[in-house]
Amino acid sequence: MKKHLIAAAVAGALAVPAMAQVTVSGLVEVNYVNTDKDGASADTSALGTSRHNSSNLKFTGSEDLGGGMKAGFKLEMRLDPINGDVVGNGAGEMFERGAEVSLEGGFGKVQIGKIDHVGGENNDQAYYGGAGLGNQMLIDSNVEIGSDADGTISYTTPSLGGFKVNVTHSLPDNSSATAGDTNTHDGITTYQIAGSLGPASLKLGGGEEKETNGTKKKVQGISVGADLGMAKVSLAYQKAEVAGSDRKFTGLNVSAPLGGGLTAAAMYHTYDATGTAADYDEYQIGLVKALSKRTNVIAAYANQDKGNGGTDSSVVSLSVAHSF
Repeated sequence: MKKHLIAAAVAGALAVPAMAQVTVSGLVEVNYVNTDKDGASADTSALGTSRHNSSNLKFTGSEDLGGGMKAGFKLEMRLDPINGDVVGNGAGEMFERGAEVSLEGGFGKVQIGKIDHVGGENNDQAYYGGAGLGNQMLIDSNVEIGSDADGTISYTTPSLGGFKVNVTHSLPDNSSATAGDTNTHDGITTYQIAGSLGPASLKLGGGEEKETNGTKKKVQGISVGADLGMAKVSLAYQKAEVAGSDRKFTGLNVSAPLGGGLTAAAMYHTYDATGTAADYDEYQIGLVKALSKRTNVIAAYANQDKGNGGTDSSVVSLSVAHSF
């Protein structure tokens, strides 16, 4: 009897507590890019990264808390494989793409940390995904707010009839310049309603970013997408109001499987900014060859026509992207 008690005590002392499940994932993309610019601007040929999909390294984890609740975290950094750098927006910033802790259960999901405002920047559809033309098909940064914002609290409801509602707020006292924005914010609040109606997926979102210089930026966006079997199609529209100036973005994206691991993709975008020289019309076409479930080769051609005297350009690129 004593031997059994001693053995049980030793086993208890040596027992390893349950650990949260941690996953390391990411994507590395390298590009050869040849850019032909009109006018006096010099043409360029260079190696780069993240033309279609952002090179990144991500650590995620979750733990079952029981009673239908789960805790989780995410730490994500941007990488430049051409020079080996970790890409950040400021000194000492490692996890520029996001850092958060979350709690999830029957009540929905709460996230706290450095988080995207989905209603401010992710109102488009992502049907091209990791195999497609990536960043060249996203909503223009001039009509979005709250990308990777510091000091943020986000709440997403459970599914309600196939739709979820998200509300996200960045606190003014945690203000710092967000990705793609040189101004320091004085509070960002956004919302988004996202879900599906039959074969169509819908997103509707918007919000407001207050700047410390006294200006405000309001955005509203909507998109619809559908998988038609022979092709995936999405249409997105987003506008912003900045100090009385309207900015409007429209994007049409199409991708279609060709067989043999080949996918054809195309997009057309317009951007109209009242009273500025930033207007453009652009299109891009490309072929994606899947070498495996994780590795793709992408050949693409892009053309951008700048309005109001801007510099037109055309780009030929060849890329290799590997996810892990």
